[in-house]
Amino acid sequence: MTRVWTEGFEMRDLVGYTHYGGVISTTVKRSGAASLAAFEYTFCSFTKTITAVSEFYLRIGIYLNSTEITVFQWKKGGTVLGTINISTAGITISCNGLTATGAYIPVVNTWFILEVHVKIDDAAGTVALKYEGTTDASVSGDTKPGADTTVDTLYFSRGGASYVTLYLDDMALNDTAGAVDNSWCGDGHITVIMPDDDSTPLQLTPSAAVHHHLLVDEVPADGDTTYVEGSVTDEEDIYGLAACGLVDVIITRIWTEARAEDTSSSGLKVALITKASGGSEVSGGDVVLTGTYTTKVLGAEQRVNPVDSAAWEVADIDALEGGVRTRN
Repeated sequence: MTRVWTEGFEMRDLVGYTHYGGVISTTVKRSGAASLAAFEYTFCSFTKTITAVSEFYLRIGIYLNSTEITVFQWKKGGTVLGTINISTAGITISCNGLTATGAYIPVVNTWFILEVHVKIDDAAGTVALKYEGTTDASVSGDTKPGADTTVDTLYFSRGGASYVTLYLDDMALNDTAGAVDNSWCGDGHITVIMPDDDSTPLQLTPSAAVHHHLLVDEVPADGDTTYVEGSVTDEEDIYGLAACGLVDVIITRIWTEARAEDTSSSGLKVALITKASGGSEVSGGDVVLTGTYTTKVLGAEQRVNPVDSAAWEVADIDALEGGVRTRN
């Protein structure tokens, strides 16, 4: 698979990102229950570090109250390789002296999807935009302003005057490797389903004498207030999940996500698990923890139901279980 990154801010925190002035909003959102908001300072920024790629496709859900803003830059380290700006003239690409402005001028106070395709090359490079699924602007030629041949930093900024408000949601990034997720991301909505029941096994130690799922169902996570913990390798807690409430949707992928810490600060690990009805547990890779709740723990991304290798259906999601396994 070539989906590099998917984010809907449904965990209602900014673990895994560098940000200045960004906060979580639960009042203005495109999908689910939350978005990223940048409105408290004259300048706000949000940075995502990725594995370096020379070509990518990015999707951003955007909501603005003014069309005078710097939205996105792609970088190698601290070096800016290109920029997308929104103004009353439209959406403008700027990359190594190549510029183009699209015909679409975003409507304020309304969510829209902006997609960006970037290929870094000193002769056959490309930067192209889609606005709400329609091609809007592009440049081609030398998109490599210096010696950098790859991008490893995505930088989202709310520049401009203090009255400008920017919200981001339903973000995704594809590279061009593999047979799927190797082109435009297309539309997408991201939501979260939280634990609402105990299943089996329940091998971890609860922080209070209550049902285990009640200790792991907070968003944002509450740190050491409520939790389950374990010190023996390959102990598990498995939980039932709430009904998803989805209707008439195409489900393209699922994954598990958690916040965890290693209280011994010795580099211990956890793996997240899903279990579809009638199937076996599917474990994600081992994730090394730190001594604070600053690790974004992700489980295996699954595009199909492993029981029948068919697309996920709402009934599959409603019967899904998930949990965590201790590792060493």
